[in-house]
Amino acid sequence: MPRPLIKLIIAALILCLPPARPAAATAGYIRLGDTVLQQDTVWSGIIVVDGVVVVGRRARLTITPGTVVLFRRRDINHDGVGDSELRVLGQLVAQGSAERPIVFKSGEAHPAPQDWSYVLIFTSGKVNTLSYCQFHDAFSGLQVHFSTATVSDCLFSGNREGIRFGRAKLKLRHNEISGNQIGIRFTRMEGPAEIRDNEIHDNRVGIFLVPSGQNIVDFFDPGRTGRPWNEGHLEITGNNLHHNFEYNLKLGAKQMWDLRIINNWWGGTRPASIERSIFDKRRDPDLGRAIFLPLAEKPFPEAGIRPPVVINP
Repeated sequence: MPRPLIKLIIAALILCLPPARPAAATAGYIRLGDTVLQQDTVWSGIIVVDGVVVVGRRARLTITPGTVVLFRRRDINHDGVGDSELRVLGQLVAQGSAERPIVFKSGEAHPAPQDWSYVLIFTSGKVNTLSYCQFHDAFSGLQVHFSTATVSDCLFSGNREGIRFGRAKLKLRHNEISGNQIGIRFTRMEGPAEIRDNEIHDNRVGIFLVPSGQNIVDFFDPGRTGRPWNEGHLEITGNNLHHNFEYNLKLGAKQMWDLRIINNWWGGTRPASIERSIFDKRRDPDLGRAIFLPLAEKPFPEAGIRPPVVINP
């Protein structure tokens, strides 16, 4: 049975479970198996997730600075990916600080990528906020689909994918994305999405853009205006996007539209060198072209995670 179908069946069964109690607040150390949070909940201290924890549609999960969320590896369908996850149907507010980040990582003695699935924000009707969080050892550190979220000052490292998102109203700002197989994966190519002021380096692929292949009304406009279709829908600018091992930017199959991706730092200023770090029409004639000029002539010093503000007495 395919992995997505199995996970949907598991999720349906979990939603039939009674709500976790106590749900108002958890502190210190707590271990959660398959659980539905159906009222507002606060996490702090150490949280061990051994299963699928679902934030119900009417609930808000608030995670306090310094909290560590550990995911135990449980591979039910033996596909090599741990099945523990945090699934948000309601609202997630995870606001750490530079001094006390919130950490999501494997709970195994010898952590490895894909030990756990992801933090998934799915069909949430609320505004979700994540800042100063760290994601390690996941299949995807964070996934956002059919939801609104702002992700800032977060670290994604040591995952198969740092961030994956599809149709979403999403802002990715001032994040550090390094040491993953894929840094950012945009799977449906529907926005509006903004990728700005991030430090994206030392991944196998920095940014991977893949259209959904579905019929989309009033979104794509190929051949009508002559403009790259992503204007107003996907903005990638002000990033230090450099030294990713295979490609800094890769267009997936059927991504046949030109994309404007300007004012980024690519690790240098020679167009020929930058072109070699991009997989687009220059390598596959069936793809669109990444329009990267004008480009930044030097790295953006403000890109990446912002340090704490020091106030002199």
